[in-house]
Amino acid sequence: MLKTKTITLAALLLWAGAAAHAQTRGRAAKGAKTQMTAEQKRAREAYERMLPATAQVTFVDSMVVDSADIAVRIPLGRESGRIGAPERLEPSAGVQGGTAYVNELGDRMFYTVVDSAGHRKLYTADKLGGRWTGHRPVAGLGDEFEEVDRPYMMADGVTLYFAGKSKDGLGGWDVYATRYDAASARFYEPENIGLPYNSAADDYYCVIDEFNNLGWLATSRRQPQGKVCIYTFVPTDSRATYDAEALDDDELESLADIRNIGDTQTDKAVVQAALGRLKNLTAERNATKGGGMRFIVNDNTVYTSTADFKSPTNRERFATLQRTKAEADGMAEKLDAMRREYSSADARTQRRTAPIIVKAERQLEKLREYIREAEKEIRNTENMLINNGR
Repeated sequence: MLKTKTITLAALLLWAGAAAHAQTRGRAAKGAKTQMTAEQKRAREAYERMLPATAQVTFVDSMVVDSADIAVRIPLGRESGRIGAPERLEPSAGVQGGTAYVNELGDRMFYTVVDSAGHRKLYTADKLGGRWTGHRPVAGLGDEFEEVDRPYMMADGVTLYFAGKSKDGLGGWDVYATRYDAASARFYEPENIGLPYNSAADDYYCVIDEFNNLGWLATSRRQPQGKVCIYTFVPTDSRATYDAEALDDDELESLADIRNIGDTQTDKAVVQAALGRLKNLTAERNATKGGGMRFIVNDNTVYTSTADFKSPTNRERFATLQRTKAEADGMAEKLDAMRREYSSADARTQRRTAPIIVKAERQLEKLREYIREAEKEIRNTENMLINNGR
């Protein structure tokens, strides 16, 4: 078994520069450095500095997809928000192109905009009174990034991941993370999240679903043009690193480069549980598209029929839950239509319809809160009955 040591992240889930100060072990770069360009030498030196602090991450699955399909192939739970093209996520926001993240409540968005020089910059906006307002650049990222793309905000509303191009990166796009400081209304200086998340290739996304304890990393390493590999991993509350002194150079670099996900799977129970959660998430997304019934009870149990419920009361509650979901979906569609009409209406019509939109938004949030609580209560009751052998 590989030896590890744990570094507490102080709830940041960030790598606070440990790799930047780590001493290299005198590894020689593969090939003659004299054959490298100055940029390649710099990137390789950065890689060697980061290598001793390579995080121990359990990768459980991988799939190769078209680079344009990254967002739609990540089965992110709805509690963690949505990622993708802004015009698809929020047509009423009036944002075209680039990528975006919208939170679960649908009232905060991070998105990219192409500036006059052709570079992507990160912006944010809020939905107030049914209208997207306050479109502004994200403050605090600094000028070190040539481009920024693919934002993802954690459920805490504070920790932001994004892909950035920087002269201090490992090459191409790297994944960075930062946290929002409410006192200054700015984000802290971003940190490169290190290995194995980043590489000399383009690394586009780090998405973490805390509710389902799953994460996804999208990277172009070892892929042909136009293709990306999406790795599924198990996130942790602390950063555990490999004991670099217990591994030879090739072993550590293999782990840092994710050459074989099987080498990262030191706990089979963790892997199987994660694969179960991934299967359920994927099935839930497919069922939502196809209209079939799927109710996730736990990592190993999914109900596909109301007859599966152990409690007769839960069968009735589930029927009510389904009606409420349908009502919420209908209200959400009406809200989207009202928001689109509002954005193109004259001032008089906007004043008349704004209170109606605000009232509908509050009603929709109450419905969603009921849905969350009802699902939790039904799940808890069913788990209790299953554990009691009923």
